[in-house]
Amino acid sequence: MNEPEKPMKGWGWLQWGVVATVIVGGILLCISTARVMSDMGDHSSVSKNSRQIIMAMKIWAHENDGAYPDFGFSERPTANQVFRKLIYEGILEDERIFGAKKSLFVPDGKIGVAPTFDEAVKPGENHWSITAGQNSKSSGELPLVFENAITSTWPLRWHHGHENELIRGRTWTSGKIIVGFQDNHVEVIQLQKNGDVMVLPDTVMIPNGTTPLPPLKILDIE
Repeated sequence: MNEPEKPMKGWGWLQWGVVATVIVGGILLCISTARVMSDMGDHSSVSKNSRQIIMAMKIWAHENDGAYPDFGFSERPTANQVFRKLIYEGILEDERIFGAKKSLFVPDGKIGVAPTFDEAVKPGENHWSITAGQNSKSSGELPLVFENAITSTWPLRWHHGHENELIRGRTWTSGKIIVGFQDNHVEVIQLQKNGDVMVLPDTVMIPNGTTPLPPLKILDIE
């Protein structure tokens, strides 16, 4: 005579714990992937702005014997003043390239009318600092365009632990910023922690591995 089949036991805490772990892990992976994809999209958009700024400065230089638009001021200008030149001279017609996602500094897109363009790149409408004193023949490894730092004093410093916050000197996730170089390429740079702040890594500060950059004059934002 056949023995009756034994009823299957229900799942215990161990099995349910495994399922819960898998579900939570999947959710966290999805969140992490979405954050990475969002950051990549933001980096691409902001890098495009940096590249357009460099291209506009190169156009200016081509028309002005290699000089960039910071040339000719009696005193050190702000980055805003330099960028206004690009609009005054008709090289640019849209100030929105001077902004960036997740930035405190947001251009409203209004530049005013010729010849004064008195609404162009006003205080609070420019996210980018630039290096003064370069020209179109300067070394390609020199950084030219930076996301704004805490101050314009060299060496530049950014906030640590305030990623993606709407403050001056903020960084992207994991302490990254975008830098445009003299040779037209743009990089997402991983900063290094130095005390309570973040600083540029040796790959930027010592570009050829042997000779450090000279102290650079940085044109501040307004």
